[in-house]
Amino acid sequence: MRNLISERFWCIKHINIFRDLSETDARALEQITTFIQLNHQERICTEGVYLIKEGRVKIADNASEPELKTPKNTDPDEKQKTKEVLEQGEIFGVVQNDDCRGGVSPTARRMNEETPLLSSYAETLSDVCLGVVTIRDFSFFLKRKPHLGLPLLCLKRPKIPQVFSKVHSTFSYVNRNNENWYSGASNIIKKNKTPDPLRFNRFSNIAFRCASSRLALLLHNFSETPDSQGIILVPRLSKKRISRLIGSSTETIETLLNTFKQHDVIKKRRGRIQVLNPWYLKKIADASMKTLTAPTVPDTAPDDDFGLELLTNLSNNNSIPTDATVSQPQTVTKA
Repeated sequence: MRNLISERFWCIKHINIFRDLSETDARALEQITTFIQLNHQERICTEGVYLIKEGRVKIADNASEPELKTPKNTDPDEKQKTKEVLEQGEIFGVVQNDDCRGGVSPTARRMNEETPLLSSYAETLSDVCLGVVTIRDFSFFLKRKPHLGLPLLCLKRPKIPQVFSKVHSTFSYVNRNNENWYSGASNIIKKNKTPDPLRFNRFSNIAFRCASSRLALLLHNFSETPDSQGIILVPRLSKKRISRLIGSSTETIETLLNTFKQHDVIKKRRGRIQVLNPWYLKKIADASMKTLTAPTVPDTAPDDDFGLELLTNLSNNNSIPTDATVSQPQTVTKA
């Protein structure tokens, strides 16, 4: 789809995968996890799911394709833009396929031959200890553990449970019989005493999606029914609340919302988000590892510079060479 490029990394913040795991679940996770030690400024490019046990990892963009086989970022002048900084207990993943190599699909590369495309990489900010799980094993682990869920943070306005029920059904699974499920806001991953085998683990809905896809999925499921004028609004949510719901940072949410507005997918309406193109929003949500590209504005020279350049060219064309000889007019004397 146009204006979409493939992502190589997905990450989830504010969720500690090691917290509140039962002994049985921790043992099952340990059996499929391989722990590795990495030094400072080592890059991570192998496909898999990474659990940060110790240390910090950043995900950044380059203006040029990085040398993935080189373990360290040896180019200090390389243009970088940090997207996310992950702390202890947080999780991220690396995807390697034909569409995601180089951070952009072949179609998007052909469409943007004259524009430098950003390529992402993950790099350690300190000595780290990572738990590595294959995508297949981690997906199977989530399917076998439906009692692990993502409860929403404590809702201070219980008058809108129907609005939050859409997000709840998409992003979380909690025990309705437990009245104190919302009080443990710090317990991001919460286990149920009575798991429902008919429900699957909702953590997989955000675990294998980039932030753009998760935000689009949230806005799509969060949007209200169109009114008589066909206007689709989203309930008031702060950027901090959105970042907690989809496991991202507030800076990333602000950047994505601005990108959505520039592509006329959404707009601000009286302090609320209005969905202008629900079809396109659904397409972004379905594209799990694709994100919208920021519109490029062509660089044009200011009028003053253009006028100065024009005057300079004219003066150069009308200038008299220094080595040119000027013939003196001949005087004719009458006999």
